[in-house]
Amino acid sequence: MLACDIPAGIPKEGRLAHTGPSVEAARPTRRRACLNVLILSASSKSLLVKAFQDAVRPFGGAVTAADVAADSAALQVADKAVLTPRSNDSRFSDALEAICSAHDISLVVPTRDGELQRLAEIAGRLRAKGIAVLVPSGEAIAICSNSWRFSAFCRENGFPTPKNFPTAEAVDRFPVFCRAANRTVPHHAMRISNKEELSAYEVLHGRVDGGLIIQEFVDWPEYSIDVLMDLQGNPLQAVARRRISTRAGESWKTRVEKLPELTESALALSELLGLVGHNNLQAFYDPVAGAQFIEVNARFGGASNLSIRSGLASPERLVQMVAGNEAAAAAPRPLNYGGMLLRHAEDIIVDHDPARDCVSWQDLPSELELGGRSLGAKRAGVER
Repeated sequence: MLACDIPAGIPKEGRLAHTGPSVEAARPTRRRACLNVLILSASSKSLLVKAFQDAVRPFGGAVTAADVAADSAALQVADKAVLTPRSNDSRFSDALEAICSAHDISLVVPTRDGELQRLAEIAGRLRAKGIAVLVPSGEAIAICSNSWRFSAFCRENGFPTPKNFPTAEAVDRFPVFCRAANRTVPHHAMRISNKEELSAYEVLHGRVDGGLIIQEFVDWPEYSIDVLMDLQGNPLQAVARRRISTRAGESWKTRVEKLPELTESALALSELLGLVGHNNLQAFYDPVAGAQFIEVNARFGGASNLSIRSGLASPERLVQMVAGNEAAAAAPRPLNYGGMLLRHAEDIIVDHDPARDCVSWQDLPSELELGGRSLGAKRAGVER
């Protein structure tokens, strides 16, 4: 395990109470014939689906991709496809339990910020059935989902962040950076050069849910750090990627760099928050001044595929954890520095209505009807 120290002055008991599963709690409590994974909000995350398919293959498992839309690319790649209600739908928890029961799921992988809080609320019910869920405590999600709370948490615990301005009137220098404080809504992120632009920005976006946050503009290289934690919230390994080019907040060109100070700091912050599984942190970094953290995504990031392929191998190691092979999962992996991700569009062309490859969660049999058996591929959806 990579040694990772909490910054000086932060006692162990100062960490967030961790309500994620222990390794024993996360391990299936009943014998399963194979190890199956459910990926939520799969959308276009085809490479993530393929990475988990490779990870479960030695265990005879399959990957079920779930989404609200039948015409999602990842559903065409997955072994099985299922339609779900949105996470803010009152039926979401019932749907999730039905899917896990029908497909004999061992591991649930969220991929969207908006579903994390709801998933944290029902994770206990799934864990009681021996299903591992990659979600931290509701308190950790609340901190990570609000830029004001995240900034305050970092500063209280010795992790620098960009300076915040409490109001537009308090801004005493430009440029600044503005965005929605609530990270589960569109960010409206923008560099603001003067008071006139700031006033116009407030008129356009000032009523956004959760309000705005105004921060000093930091002209340093920006990095994403993919962090792997075990199921108890212990830090294992991290990969830093320089964000060379972005679109809509996601990296389209990114490069792996060897920055141990940055990765160890990211691991320490993740441990303090009580994160589990794969997480994506963002920070500005200067080799002299150090890191200033911007945000935490308590899930896989859009360009995490590069870190996975560069040696972090988080899908493989997460599956090993759930299978009970914690030692293999915890062993540090050799990393390939200098590798780049160059994102591009790739078309998936189907000659029929994609809906015929999916089954709605409402059409799945109940756990009582299954009698402890998982649903066969013919009923569960097209086996690819």
